[in-house]
Amino acid sequence: MSQSGQASGPPSRATPRTASRSSIYSPQLPAHPQRSRLSLRPSSFRGSSANPSQRNDDGDEADDPFPEDADALSEVIMALDMKANGNLGCAYYIAADEILLLLEDVAMARAEVIETLLLHARPTTVLTPSRTSETLADLLAKCAHDVDRDDESDDQRSGVPGPYALRILKSADFRYESAKEKLLGLEIQTQGERSMLYASVTDEGVDAGDEYGEQQGSAQGSLMRLGTSVNLDSHAAIGCAGAILGELQRRRTVQYLPNDPDALVAFRIRSVEMFTLFDSMFINADALVSLQILRSELHPNSQMRGPDKSSLGAKESLSVYGLFHHLACTPQGKSKLRQIFLRPSIDMDVINSRQRTISFLLRPDHAEAVTELTKDLRKIKNMRKSISDLRKGVDNPGRKVSMTNNVWSILQRFALHALNIRSILGQMHGAERINAIGKVVEVLQPYAIHKIGEMISQTIDFEQSAERGRTAVKQGVDANLDEMKQNYDGMEQLLTEVNEKLQRDLPEWAQRYVQNCVFLPQLGFLTVVSLNPETGKGNYEGEGLNDIWERMFAAEGSVYCKNSQMKEMDEQFGDAYCMIIDREIEIIHELSVRVLEHEDVILATSDVLGEFDSVLALAVGSGKYNWVAPQMTTENVLQIEGGRHPLQELMVSSFISNDCYMCGGHGDQDQLGDASSVNMPDHEEHPSTLILTGPNHSGKSVYLKQVALIVYLAHIGCFVPAESARIGITDQILTRIATRESVTRQESAFAIDLRQAAFAMNFATHRSLVLVDEFGKGTNSVDGAGLVTALLEHFTSQGPNRPKLLAATHFHEIFESDLLPPSAELAFAHMEVRIDAEAAETEDQVTYLYNLTPGRSVSSFGSRCAAMNGIDAAIVERAEEITLMLVRNEDLEAACTALSDAETVKLEQAEQVARAFLEQDVGPRQMSGRGRGSKSGHWYRNTLEKILSVDSSISDDT
Repeated sequence: MSQSGQASGPPSRATPRTASRSSIYSPQLPAHPQRSRLSLRPSSFRGSSANPSQRNDDGDEADDPFPEDADALSEVIMALDMKANGNLGCAYYIAADEILLLLEDVAMARAEVIETLLLHARPTTVLTPSRTSETLADLLAKCAHDVDRDDESDDQRSGVPGPYALRILKSADFRYESAKEKLLGLEIQTQGERSMLYASVTDEGVDAGDEYGEQQGSAQGSLMRLGTSVNLDSHAAIGCAGAILGELQRRRTVQYLPNDPDALVAFRIRSVEMFTLFDSMFINADALVSLQILRSELHPNSQMRGPDKSSLGAKESLSVYGLFHHLACTPQGKSKLRQIFLRPSIDMDVINSRQRTISFLLRPDHAEAVTELTKDLRKIKNMRKSISDLRKGVDNPGRKVSMTNNVWSILQRFALHALNIRSILGQMHGAERINAIGKVVEVLQPYAIHKIGEMISQTIDFEQSAERGRTAVKQGVDANLDEMKQNYDGMEQLLTEVNEKLQRDLPEWAQRYVQNCVFLPQLGFLTVVSLNPETGKGNYEGEGLNDIWERMFAAEGSVYCKNSQMKEMDEQFGDAYCMIIDREIEIIHELSVRVLEHEDVILATSDVLGEFDSVLALAVGSGKYNWVAPQMTTENVLQIEGGRHPLQELMVSSFISNDCYMCGGHGDQDQLGDASSVNMPDHEEHPSTLILTGPNHSGKSVYLKQVALIVYLAHIGCFVPAESARIGITDQILTRIATRESVTRQESAFAIDLRQAAFAMNFATHRSLVLVDEFGKGTNSVDGAGLVTALLEHFTSQGPNRPKLLAATHFHEIFESDLLPPSAELAFAHMEVRIDAEAAETEDQVTYLYNLTPGRSVSSFGSRCAAMNGIDAAIVERAEEITLMLVRNEDLEAACTALSDAETVKLEQAEQVARAFLEQDVGPRQMSGRGRGSKSGHWYRNTLEKILSVDSSISDDT
């Protein structure tokens, strides 16, 4: 097992330091012997691809010369299957966490659910059966091939899952019974006592002496143990899990030799867990894009765009997640933070726990401790990759030989800074009452972590390792190794004495040709003789001695020879350097074994520190952006005072905050609280639907998004950009804002808008927040007004099941014509503007105040907005004239066909010319008596001039 890291090349045999009558030897060990890079397994697995947003965030693997290793760790294998009845099954395996996740079967799943699953898991490989739903097959094929997304904007790119390798398997690979057998065959160490409990209950009723009964009891016990973590009624999900287990077994067979011990830990599964989409706020890809929660873009540095498969050249752009992404210090913290953002919780305990942690960390007396915690966390890497390197026998997987980044230095820093973090947390007053901190203190075992750091510090000589470019063992660890190193270090004097003795035995004429004696690893001791350029041989080849000088190789004017004296020294001392390397490898291997005994402690500590790091990032960001803690409640209310858009306020010099007061329906059977609690008098005045009108560019869309983002941030347990907020638990945020067009979607923009609206109408509950921005603009005004009216009426007429709805529209006619009946659940507001039509400058005619004001706006001021954005004044003037005609209910068709005075004059002139032309007689009689040829041509010309002169006379009279 090699622990020597990456080879920097052997000491040069061709260019030794030459000096007449002196020995050649370096008092220190050479940088590295000429040995190939060894590892535990014969070949490394090459994954199919890695994900852009998460796999390139921490930067730890950017210099990896073995991208296949990085890809293998970042591999996420997902299996999806949709049955004929529309039920969706899903399971995915995360190689880095060694965990298999199963989704409870989703009934009548739609494309939005599939997109959300792909976006959350970010798979590198997707498995699906050949006989799956056509809807699922088409969607997976489109996302898999959409690698570059050149036809999409950055906003659209972040909301579309992919790319990944798509594999179509046989439907038999997804069979329920065979998949269940595979799950039962997994050897997983379950946590807690539930496995022992079920095993004892099952086995008591079976005769221990009955072999069949013993086997049956064991099978029943295994099945019941499996049932504690997996819903056995989710047939589609279990079938998907079986397909993944089959894929992992296939990869082990392909990538590893038979009986390879490393195959036992490759693609292993430490735990199997069940999850559901309904234990968190549901937010689909459309909402993520519309609200700019996640947004990736191509890295501005072209060198960061490849060719490493672990990076597709994407980075997090301006987004809500991007506000906190750079504040997470560890790779595992960044990954956990992204999971928090993708799965907002609806569990009050989880939300309140995170809020208490953030409030605790933001206390003024903890500012210094938070700074120290941040410094220590930045020194901690993801231990899963380091443990993986230890298993493979690679201690320096970096592209460049750098002992500051090898696995031992990473583990040593991890132990040191993990203990520092525990010490800092223990000194913070009141830390024992904070769950997140208590979890770190509980999981982080100081004795084991200290022991790991101590073993490494006592074994590895980091200073000598940096000098040699490979891992070196400290003096005093092994007596035999110390003796070999001492002999090796004293070899220079030995070579000098051997050279002097050799010179005495040589003929006098040959002494000037023999230069020195050298030792080269793996070649042993050699005598260096000058080269005869004419013959290509050595100037001396043992003449006069009863000895054979065997030529080994020639380089740069010297010939390296092996004679009897050199062979005697080889037998006496052996290959001292390689013996030292071999012994050091054995010692480091023993150290690896001892460290891997604490693998579970290391990984658990790494994970819990990543979890704490993610909450710390939320705390640091909340303090940096001056956000406040919202009050979460089970009442279905939304009360925001002084709300701000978290991104927009960073892009402008001054941001105008606005309030929001809404109340959704109480629901028929509300599981989260008292159904009557929302009917308290102080909530009755709040509507469930708020319709915004007003000019373009006045801030309507920003207002809609900021309300949704405040609700969203509150559900991830973060502080929110507002003066104060009281937010009821919200199960979904559904949007009809952004139209994600793409050549991969064979739909028109209007069809996409309709599909988004239909999804909101079909799945919104009384605890949902629905955003509708300018719905109906993709078709003619009459149909558009009718659609938006029906949509708003649908949501407001749901009674106790009505959701909280924020809508913005420019269809003023639906309100002026009373198409939408007024009710207590419906309210109007507009963004205030100041109009000065007499202003000389176009830009001064409309002043946006960005202040939300109750009531409805009378106009959208579209023509003024057009003038401010460079539309020609004549076009704007004509547009305003047409608008006035519409307001006066005039016949627009007749008005548009009416002629102006100038056009009337021109028409009269044309009529006079036509009548004069028709009065002319150009028949044969008029031609009689007249000549032909040129004379007739003059007659026609004169006649036409006379006719046209009528036009001139009319013009003169006019």
